Amino acid sequence: MQPLTEIKFPTDPSDLTPSVFTAAMSVDRPGLVVTDLEVVQAFYAATGQASTADRVILNLEYSKEGASAAAAEGLPRRVVLKTMLVAPHAPAVMYETEVRFYREIKPHVPFETPAYYGALFDPDSGQFGIVLEDLADRGVVFPNVTMPTSMGQIRSLLRNLAALHAKYWESPKLESDFAWMATPKGGGMEELFKGLVPAIMGHIEAEPWRAKILEPLGRSVPDLHEDMLKIAAGPLEHGPRTLLHGDTHLGNTYLTAGDETGLLDFQLSLRGCYSRDLTYILTTALSVEDRRKHEPELIEFYLSELARGGVEKVPTMDEAWLLHRQSAYWGLVIGWLTCPTANYGREITEENIRRLTQILIDLDSLETVPA
Repeated sequence: MQPLTEIKFPTDPSDLTPSVFTAAMSVDRPGLVVTDLEVVQAFYAATGQASTADRVILNLEYSKEGASAAAAEGLPRRVVLKTMLVAPHAPAVMYETEVRFYREIKPHVPFETPAYYGALFDPDSGQFGIVLEDLADRGVVFPNVTMPTSMGQIRSLLRNLAALHAKYWESPKLESDFAWMATPKGGGMEELFKGLVPAIMGHIEAEPWRAKILEPLGRSVPDLHEDMLKIAAGPLEHGPRTLLHGDTHLGNTYLTAGDETGLLDFQLSLRGCYSRDLTYILTTALSVEDRRKHEPELIEFYLSELARGGVEKVPTMDEAWLLHRQSAYWGLVIGWLTCPTANYGREITEENIRRLTQILIDLDSLETVPA
């Protein structure tokens, strides 16, 4: 088999071969050999079906001889390849971060995520591929802001986040094992976020409805962006630190049996203050009315889950509430004002921007920006 540095996923589904899947999947399953594949369907980014990466559904066949037979035990025939077809839709660091998350972090992550079977990343081209389970085989539901979310589902999401956060809460690994990851102050995608005002203004000029939603804030986009950078470099950099999912809007989650949930898409994973994850999911997963009614009790629930996960010095409610007010900035300015409408469609994009704008108003977040 070719070394991993000499083989990569192609940019055309018709060029996919068994050898590239063998290379990716045999890293964790020595001896595994993929003998055949069938492309079932491809979904392209920026079409409303995917955001910053493309997805290919495939059926794989594995060799049943020798070491491969044992290595293939338990592997599904149908898988999903998350990859880049034709052209990149995001900076390569996003793809590299997700590949490394699945390779280096997921084996130790104590919450529901898709089963992972292998990945490759080519640093020269930025081309990548991650082989995951097809969640459709489990009948999961992929929610969005046009759908109601139950309190049970929200608590499940908070349990998942608290489990991740508690495991790495103020851990020395943040400066050793995970030193390659960005922090809110800089590195990785956080560097790109510092220069996104022109892109945001381009979206607003092309789609005036965005400006209409933002109008009650009484603050310009450049000023909102500057506020966000101050909060990122201050509270989100120096608050209680852990390993973050980094992009916890509702569309990066899924619903399994009952009220249980899982998390997807780790392209923006980083080290930083827990509240960026917490506030973003509360704001996008709940209607404005439900958030207003339930956010204090849900924050308290999350804090209790931290304690249950072994965190000795859990933030007080007053400390958590201030961070909640400040953290709302990131979800609005970076999470959705930068997002092209084509990624999710207008209905979903508009509702997310509306919810994220309203929390800044409701919590007087503009008053919490560091000087």
